[in-house]
Amino acid sequence: MWLSEWLKERNTALSESANKRLRILAVSISLDDIVLLEYLGNQHGWETKFAGSPQEAFKLASYGGFHLILCDRNQSGYPWREVMDRLAASSPQSCILLVSPTNDDYLWWDVLHHRGFDVLIRPLREEIVLRAVDTAIRCLRPMVSCSSS
Repeated sequence: MWLSEWLKERNTALSESANKRLRILAVSISLDDIVLLEYLGNQHGWETKFAGSPQEAFKLASYGGFHLILCDRNQSGYPWREVMDRLAASSPQSCILLVSPTNDDYLWWDVLHHRGFDVLIRPLREEIVLRAVDTAIRCLRPMVSCSSS
């Protein structure tokens, strides 16, 4: 429970003033991955919000403005395909990435079928996240600028 409270407080504390910064929403990802994204966000000036549940993610995504959404494959209460479909409907301009412990061609095609962009292997590693962000930025220009690329 403490993690969801921390996530809410942290998300509330973020400034909404820098609308050109890369905005990332991470949904139900592990604590280790949260730490890595927080570190990278601080290093590269990204605005990163964390949703502890799919319901919270749907609410945040409906406000729009996220360039990249990281969605963990293991969702409590919702199949990941439904989560991706709803996120894509709520935030159609976003690049949605599935975070999964495994990847193969079938999963990748399944992700594309559900309006996803790519699959990242969990646990996340810095170089994988940076490559995914770089690819997303290339697809989103001129919507976002990022000095880290």
